Amino acid sequence: MDLRKRLRTLQGEAGAMAPEGACGKADRPPEGGGQKKPAVRARLDRLRAAARGANDRPRGHGDPDRLAVALGAECVEPGVVRVDTHLSPGARHGCTTLPPGDAAVRFPGWPRVLLRDLAFLDTETSGLAGGTGTVAFNIGVLRWADGAWRSRQYLLTGFGGEAPMLRALASDLRECRGLVTYNGGSFDLPLLRDRYRLQRQPDPHLPTAHLDLLHPVRRLYRNRWSDCRLASAEAALLGLERGDDLPGAEVPAVWFDWVHRGRGERFGAVLQHNRLDILSLLALMPALAGAVRAPGRWGACPLGAARYWRQQGQAGRARLLLERAEDLDFNGQHELARLRHRGGWGEGAVALWEALAARGCPRALEQLAKYHEHVRHDMRTALALAERLPASVARERRRARLLRRCGAERTLPLDL
Repeated sequence: MDLRKRLRTLQGEAGAMAPEGACGKADRPPEGGGQKKPAVRARLDRLRAAARGANDRPRGHGDPDRLAVALGAECVEPGVVRVDTHLSPGARHGCTTLPPGDAAVRFPGWPRVLLRDLAFLDTETSGLAGGTGTVAFNIGVLRWADGAWRSRQYLLTGFGGEAPMLRALASDLRECRGLVTYNGGSFDLPLLRDRYRLQRQPDPHLPTAHLDLLHPVRRLYRNRWSDCRLASAEAALLGLERGDDLPGAEVPAVWFDWVHRGRGERFGAVLQHNRLDILSLLALMPALAGAVRAPGRWGACPLGAARYWRQQGQAGRARLLLERAEDLDFNGQHELARLRHRGGWGEGAVALWEALAARGCPRALEQLAKYHEHVRHDMRTALALAERLPASVARERRRARLLRRCGAERTLPLDL
């Protein structure tokens, strides 16, 4: 029977169901003297004590100390254990190796930083949808420490350990210049901020530079891969196949096994999954930085790389990437034509627009209509191109203007 129901049942037996001062049968002393039976009172005291302690340990009554020994972990606070693993630079990760801490990585729009100044973070949670009911029961942070990469993982073994775990995490993230995650901007960081507020702790001073690797992966590979999950990036860029790794969708069930049944046999698989995640973030940094600079070498989309540079004000570099590409698709050719147009119509832009217009590209037809109207002053050719545009208000306005200008040309006197 549920603990709360048992309390209500015993309180009813003892005549204490109604609140104090309420009028009802529960306020009346029972017949025969009106005193609670000592056995009932003792049982109530034991149940209340059990209820007070329920928040301090999982409902499944798992043994945190035994769990820590099995995981090779250290109990740092009541309700939280920590596992530290050190890996030397050059350690294998898939078909690549972990870079040294003094390696420099540069992304467009990101400051030039050394890898040792960054923190790589990933969380495993009790749910995949987020929200205030979701708990980050496993947090992994990878940082450079004492000449090696240190994977530090916190594991919650009781709800009372969340506050000290969050304080320890804030300490671990101090003095790092940048934070690297995978989908952390939409999931991990908002979740952690919610947990800090629910624990009435100040928001951690996270680094202002945050690189969410999901965004460059999407930009460079969304048209090349079937999906942009971390596992797909690992397989394609790092040659890492996880094999019997615990699927991410099964991670919440491991937490509930511990909370409800006291079973922690699969916590080791969760820690291994989390450790691989943060090591992959480190290994992906130089790979993705290389793909932005040389997309052909890394099998990336040249258009995605070019847009990276263009948005950072480096249109010349973006144009050079596209001109060197051997497999420009329809959209890539259109972007190259736009970049050439910035340097003037005579620098190859018209030839690209004409090739695209022959394939029925509306944007190319519009650009050529502008070119013949404003540069060549050939209203008849501009009108013929405008006639091929899809029906729209803008197209009708352009046609009306060109018809008027064509009519004006016919009424001009000839020079004799």
